[in-house]
Order: sequence, then C-alpha cells, then structure tokens
Amino acid sequence: VSGIGEKISFLENNIKERLSKHNTKPVLATIIVGKRLESVTYVNMKLKACERVGIIGKKIEFDENIIESELISEIEKLNQDSNISGILIQHPLPSHLNEQKIFNYIDPKKDVDGLSATSFGNMAMGLPSYTPATPGAIMEILNYYNINVEGKKAVVVGRSNILGKPIAMLLLNANATVTICHSKTNNLNDILKDADIIV
Repeated sequence: VSGIGEKISFLENNIKERLSKHNTKPVLATIIVGKRLESVTYVNMKLKACERVGIIGKKIEFDENIIESELISEIEKLNQDSNISGILIQHPLPSHLNEQKIFNYIDPKKDVDGLSATSFGNMAMGLPSYTPATPGAIMEILNYYNINVEGKKAVVVGRSNILGKPIAMLLLNANATVTICHSKTNNLNDILKDADIIV
C-alpha cells in the first residue's frame, strides 16, 4: 500500500522528536524460542525494520525446550525494565508452552502486538491499546482507500485470537455489521454473497 511510506515517515519523525526531548531511543525486545526458520526470518525482518526507523531492536533467544516459568520470568524482567519500550514474542511457540498464558504476562503498556487478554479487551471496548498487526493493517488499508465500513455488512472468515476476533471487533467499533464465520458455519457461500466487505 502506497500509504505505508507515509506511516514510516511519521514513525521516523516521532522517534526523532522523542530523541530531541528525552535523548533516548525506544527499545523493542523480541523474544524468540527455538530455531524455526520462518520465525528466525520474521524476527530478523523486524530487527531490520527497527533499525530503519531508529528503534533499538533487542533479540532475546531461548532454546526450544525452555520451561514456561523461565520464559515468564524473562517477560517479568522486561516489564520492570524502564529501558524497554515494547515486548514482542515471536509465535508460534513450541507446543509445550501455553502461548496465551505467556502473552498475558506482558504488561499491556508494552504489549505492542496487542495479544494479551487485557489488550484484546481494551481494543474490543474501544479503549486505548495496541492493535494486532494484521487487523491494524487491514483497517489502515480500508481508511487509506476511503472505504467507509459504517453500516456495511462485513464478513470475517476465521476466528483466531490473532486475526479473526480482533478484526471483527475493529470493524464493529467502526460501526460495520459483522458476521464471523468459521469451520462450523453453515451456508458459508450464501453469507459471503450477501457481504459488502469480506476479510
């Protein structure tokens, strides 16, 4: 989307302003567990994006066999560290870890992926919160192309905590009439044919 360049410029200017006022750069701590190729690739892309806009990216790596309490302890240390501005946990996590439980330990003020239950609840209620990246991007695209969702029939296919549920809440907050479909939905084709917007 051509508007992304404008967003990056805004972010760069915002960081420059912070530097001039406080003489500090924001620090984003990204936790990665294990060596999944796609996860390593994503984290490296995030770190490069941080560098591009003037954020300090801090990568924290753990062995895939880490126990849950050790990972939670690290999150709590990052929550208490005033030098850390935001915390990301690269997911999926290994299956022996309770992903949602771990997300919930991130301080909402540092939960830049918006994946904790508190962040989701705040977002759903229209309160200040970070928004998960893909749902946020979808809303930005709709806004950029002046697609007014108010009063429109929006159908979201999927109900994941990362995409389906958050985008449904964002559309609802923008006054769309929202239907959520999933693997148990009957007559999906008929519902889609009646939609103004499909995610």
